[in-house]
Amino acid sequence: MGVPRVYRPGMQVKVSWNAPEGRTDVIKTKVAEVEPYTEAGTIYAHIFPNDVVRVVISARYDSHSLNHPIPYPVNPNKPKEPQQ
Repeated sequence: MGVPRVYRPGMQVKVSWNAPEGRTDVIKTKVAEVEPYTEAGTIYAHIFPNDVVRVVISARYDSHSLNHPIPYPVNPNKPKEPQQ
């Protein structure tokens, strides 16, 4: 999947994941808004407790970088400013 080079407000993606309960697969799906970005890159979907989903685009950092748009530990309800 690719993303537009330029961010457009209101962009959304459908995210599906497996949240098994014991041996039973539980497939969950949620539509999440893509957070603002200034440069196209890799799509990261972060799934937090209570099925909070945040989707960010990062061209410069992998998910383990302290400079990633959602560094660990995080507040899943607080969007970060677009990376410069």
